[in-house]
Amino acid sequence: MKISPSLRLGLLSFCVVCGCGPSLRRDLASMPQRQITYDDLCRLQDHFNQREAGGLGPYRSVSEQSTETSETEPDETGRLRQRLVGEGTYVIATRTDRQRFAQLLREEYQRLPRLRMGGSENEVRVTLGWWGSGSMRRTRPDTDIVVVVGEQRVELPPSPCVGEFLFGQRAYAMRRNVLSAERDRAVGALPTVYLHDAGAGDAGAGDAGAGDAASR
Repeated sequence: MKISPSLRLGLLSFCVVCGCGPSLRRDLASMPQRQITYDDLCRLQDHFNQREAGGLGPYRSVSEQSTETSETEPDETGRLRQRLVGEGTYVIATRTDRQRFAQLLREEYQRLPRLRMGGSENEVRVTLGWWGSGSMRRTRPDTDIVVVVGEQRVELPPSPCVGEFLFGQRAYAMRRNVLSAERDRAVGALPTVYLHDAGAGDAGAGDAGAGDAASR
C-alpha cells in the first residue's frame, strides 16, 4: 500500500510526540555510579571475567578528545582528581563482545531497532560523551549515544550501562578482588589477593637470598 505524503507526515509527527524511538527501560540517572558498579546492576562481571581470561584489553578508540575541568571527582581509590569531560568513538570488534553488547542494549532499551551485530563481518562503533576521574570513565547524561553497525545507525538516550560496558574493565577487576576478599574474610581466611602479594614477596626474598649466597 502506498502511503500519501500527508499520512507519512502525520505518522512522523505522532512518533515525535509519543516517542516511537528507543527509550530506556529503567532510569539509573539518580543512582551513584559506584553503586551501579558495585551492585553489578548492568550484569557485566561475567563478561569482564571472560575478557580478562582471554587476555583482551580495553576497547579501541578511533577518535577521542577530552578537556580538564575545574571540578574534582573521586577516582577509583577515592582520591580527588580533576574531572575530565570528553567524547569519542570506540570499536567493538570480536563476535562475543558484539553479542554481549547487543544483549545489553536489549536489556536497557525498548523499541530498539534490530541491529545485526552477530555476523562475522560487522564491527560495531559507539560514539558517546563521557566524564572521568583517574582511570575511571562514565557515560555523560547530557549527550546521546550513537551506535553504528555497517550501514545501520541508531541514536540512543544515554545509559550508564553503555559506559560500564566500554570503560568498566578496570572497575570490574577491582570489584572482583573486593568481593573475593570479603568472601575470604567471612570464612576467616586470609584474602587471596594478600596471598598473591605475599607469594611475590617470598619469591623476591628467595631471589635475594640466592644472590647473597652466590656472592659469598
